Amino acid sequence: MQPLTTQWRWDRFNARNVTSTTWAGKNCVGTDSSDISTHQAMQQRVMREQKSAEMIIVSEIHQLLHDAASITAMQYCCKHTHLMLPCITGKDIRQSWLQDGSQANLTRLAWIFYYYGMELHQFGRSSLTHCEWVERKVLAAFKVTYVHLGDLAVKQRT
Repeated sequence: MQPLTTQWRWDRFNARNVTSTTWAGKNCVGTDSSDISTHQAMQQRVMREQKSAEMIIVSEIHQLLHDAASITAMQYCCKHTHLMLPCITGKDIRQSWLQDGSQANLTRLAWIFYYYGMELHQFGRSSLTHCEWVERKVLAAFKVTYVHLGDLAVKQRT
């Protein structure tokens, strides 16, 4: 027998504010789905899941920037040693831009932010953009799928 997959609403996480019990309550189903204690427990669960999902997303963005900076051979000058070092982090990429606003560096930045994550990333990741690939990675990490709102009770659709 195959284990049941958990289903998430597309708006499980409140991107604008801290997740309230009312917001989290939209994710509750079953006979006790209207109890405040169930909503509070769901709020804690959603907040934990959101923090874990954010860690996965941030990690993947850092990796994307690192890979793109390596491909473009983007460098910055270390303020302590005055050596040219390869960009490894987003801060390094920013420092490179501040130090060198040349057309070549502008082209590198445009390639990183407009081409690599959206277009080139699709060739190596099953024709998915970076955003789509990371979304699937998060869903797989939590072993969840999206639920269609039409399949929910009327009070849970809003």
